[in-house]
Amino acid sequence: MGLETRPQMIIAHRGGVVDAERSENSFKALREAILRGYTHVEIDARITADGHVICFHNDDLMEEADIEGKISEMPRDEVTEIVLTRSGEKIPTFEDYCAHCAGHIDVMIDLKGCKDRYIDQYADEIETALTKHCLIQNALILINKVPKNNQDKIAERFLGKIKCSWRQYLKKTQEAARQDSDFAGKYYVFNHGLDFSAQEVKGFRELGLDVIVSINTGHYTLGDPQERGDEHIQQMLEFGVNGFQIDSCYDHAFFDK
Repeated sequence: MGLETRPQMIIAHRGGVVDAERSENSFKALREAILRGYTHVEIDARITADGHVICFHNDDLMEEADIEGKISEMPRDEVTEIVLTRSGEKIPTFEDYCAHCAGHIDVMIDLKGCKDRYIDQYADEIETALTKHCLIQNALILINKVPKNNQDKIAERFLGKIKCSWRQYLKKTQEAARQDSDFAGKYYVFNHGLDFSAQEVKGFRELGLDVIVSINTGHYTLGDPQERGDEHIQQMLEFGVNGFQIDSCYDHAFFDK
């Protein structure tokens, strides 16, 4: 794909290029995403038992560290000594991960959420790191389609500073945009490839909204995930979306290797 037809944003899912030797949210995965030319990396911002933010997708440690335990039940200093099985690196803090991104790649922050008492600390720690490393201007905030763990309350802290994900259908989006003249300055549209039609993408774009499509292997429970994801990418390109958040197995559609 030529540069002139490449979408504005190609976002590396789960902290970079993840494979047999590069763990999720690891510096090795991040470095490879930078080398391949991704515009953004998705950072999973998870909170520790003492209210600090680290980079890790699941609360449970078994899949990525092969040990029993949960991030939410451990203090930061203990979490950051845990070694990731595939990459051999330790779990990074959010601030350290941002330091490695600075000057190289922009970020999408997947807010994993927190309990009520930590909302201020969680949001402040994220914003402070983004500001310190000059990442806030082009950052994106991401929450679940159905918010949990106070994700919606936390995202509200960033409105007007960082664009936040909007995951409603076109009609509701049009209604919201009529009530807020700066709607497109606060939000971007984010959903799975299965959720978009050509008409909807056109409607979102007419409202001035960026449309980012998630293409991840976990979305496809029927058929070949590689084939189905590749097909969705081509379809979404034809619809005229602005960007993609992808597992690295799909990046051949955007980068020459």
